[in-house]
Amino acid sequence: MLMWLSLMLQRIRDERGVVSVEWIILAIVIMVAIVGAFAPTFDTALKAGVTAVSDALTTQAGLAQ
Repeated sequence: MLMWLSLMLQRIRDERGVVSVEWIILAIVIMVAIVGAFAPTFDTALKAGVTAVSDALTTQAGLAQ
């Protein structure tokens, strides 16, 4: 953990590391925007997918008995 923190601090001090951190921050912002845009649709799709898997497992468990 300490080695990882030291490496991150070294990257932040280094100009190339700053550029890397900026790209990481940009990627996080883009991911948050995507999740925010698709959250209502994603919630419905996730529930439908979980329900479908649950139903399939229940069916298979019933057939195995």
